[in-house]
Amino acid sequence: MDKTEKTKINGKKTAKIAAVCVIAVIIAVYAVCGIYVSKNGDKITTEIAIADTAEKTVDVKMFIVRDEKIISASGANIVSAVKDGTRVSANDTVAYSFSDPESAGKLIRMSQISEQLDYYSSLISQSTSVASDTSSYDKKITDNTTAFASLVSSGNFTSLENTKDKLRDAVTSKQTATGIKLDLSETVNALQSEYSSLASAVSGYSEIKSGGAGYYISGTDGYEGVLDYASVDEWTISDAEKAFVAVPSVKQGDIGRIVHGYYWYLVCVADTADINSLKEGARKTVSLPDSSVGDFTAQVYSIRSDRATGKSLVIFRCILMNEDFASLRIENAKISIESYEGYRVNNKAIRVNEDNETGVYVVNGGVMTFKKVKIEYSNDEYSIVSNPYKDDASKKRSYINLYDEYIIDGKNLKEDKIIK
Repeated sequence: MDKTEKTKINGKKTAKIAAVCVIAVIIAVYAVCGIYVSKNGDKITTEIAIADTAEKTVDVKMFIVRDEKIISASGANIVSAVKDGTRVSANDTVAYSFSDPESAGKLIRMSQISEQLDYYSSLISQSTSVASDTSSYDKKITDNTTAFASLVSSGNFTSLENTKDKLRDAVTSKQTATGIKLDLSETVNALQSEYSSLASAVSGYSEIKSGGAGYYISGTDGYEGVLDYASVDEWTISDAEKAFVAVPSVKQGDIGRIVHGYYWYLVCVADTADINSLKEGARKTVSLPDSSVGDFTAQVYSIRSDRATGKSLVIFRCILMNEDFASLRIENAKISIESYEGYRVNNKAIRVNEDNETGVYVVNGGVMTFKKVKIEYSNDEYSIVSNPYKDDASKKRSYINLYDEYIIDGKNLKEDKIIK
């Protein structure tokens, strides 16, 4: 067989493969979107009602309030001994004050090496097993990539390093889960040797104590005390609005904070109409898109409304704390107000019939049938609708049901019209 014949055969195979791919795409399209013709020749396009959920959210700005006690110390070369957000006891060492910057730099490097050794140790333990499903690792990679990109675009670089480390960890975890063996012995030995060398050279420092039990946060941001933590039940809309425009005041010698108590608060001002379904005591999802914290759950502690302005002061209470939460102060946020469950329907399909009923026309046995809908949520593109009688066999058929094929485009739609 010469090259010309081989080329012809390969060309035919390629053409067949291409044809199969085109047919597969067409089948996939028709599985989601059907096209019919009525007996009068009118073209009708349909979609399938699928189960879906939607969230009603409100965008706000939040001010974080903690029960913070300032730690003061002399010296310019301060190095933290524990991570931000770490729980400490009353007399724990939280930082060191060095007489010279060189020794301070050595201790910082020792802390970095210690974190690296812990990280490599966890990798070594992970590499002993292989996962059959890596979808969870893919999700972590995607989530952390999105978070990293969001931080960069927003200009919020305070959590950038931590988010970068999370992305690195997610990628490496997937590699080890797929069976890639890691030989880290040389790297670990070099780090251990460097750590020992630095430890023997560090000198000329004094310890800084916590002064009380709580969560440690290094440094201050100047917003401590803008809203008095103890007066949470007296805060007003005016107090919150002033907090958002307050000028931070950092004092020399303030090297950190201890957060007392387990609870801290998130304060925001919103239009009352947007949050009127919120109830005190409810637990809601709060999203901080410009922070590495992401989504978390907080409890509605208090709602105070002003009829004259149409504004409400909403205070959330939270117990979570780690390095990411410790860095929060003034944040853009999304509050999940309500969650809606039902069937997703294209807004083009929703119509009002001659009896002034809201619903859609469905394809049922080659005949158009009008089925009512109860709209739970709607945006510019689609609605989440429900069937209030889905558990009543005698009434459920008058409303849309799961997997009903409804008409989104067509002319002269009416009950009992025949289509093919």
